[in-house]
Amino acid sequence: MGKLLNLFFDICLLRAGPQALPSSSFLLSATALMGLLTGTVVIVDAMGNVFTAFMAQLLDLLLVALLLLTLLRLRGLESRFMQAATALFGCGALINLVTLPLPLLNSEEAAGQQAGGPAFLLYLALIIWALVVVGHIFRHALEIHLVRGILIALGYFFAVNLVVQLLFLPEGS
Repeated sequence: MGKLLNLFFDICLLRAGPQALPSSSFLLSATALMGLLTGTVVIVDAMGNVFTAFMAQLLDLLLVALLLLTLLRLRGLESRFMQAATALFGCGALINLVTLPLPLLNSEEAAGQQAGGPAFLLYLALIIWALVVVGHIFRHALEIHLVRGILIALGYFFAVNLVVQLLFLPEGS
């Protein structure tokens, strides 16, 4: 278990690629579940309730898996799906765990009227880092340059956020 966790940390630190992970349907399922649960907890305040957050996070995971599978098929690399999806879900869960305490910092900043303070900057840095990690995973899975991987991650990020807002957030939110 510790060795596996270290692999996910190494992927998040760009020291390993998804190919370092075992190809395991159990691990894929476990990381998807962890990504779903941690992601739901991270976005529940923004989404208004647990069910909406759960459904939005489920949609996010399904869409990123579909994007990955589509891109891998276009390049004839479908055999890399299990490891790459496991890396996306597992690294996402780790980043979500780091993100969990940020609302506590944010509420302290709100009380002190520090808009754009440390919690916001840390959250922004985590979003940027998550995009780099996803780009890194796409780079290895698709055999493309890191910049192209990050551009795919960025496009996905904006597209999924738009879809989630349209489907799950009431107008005026």
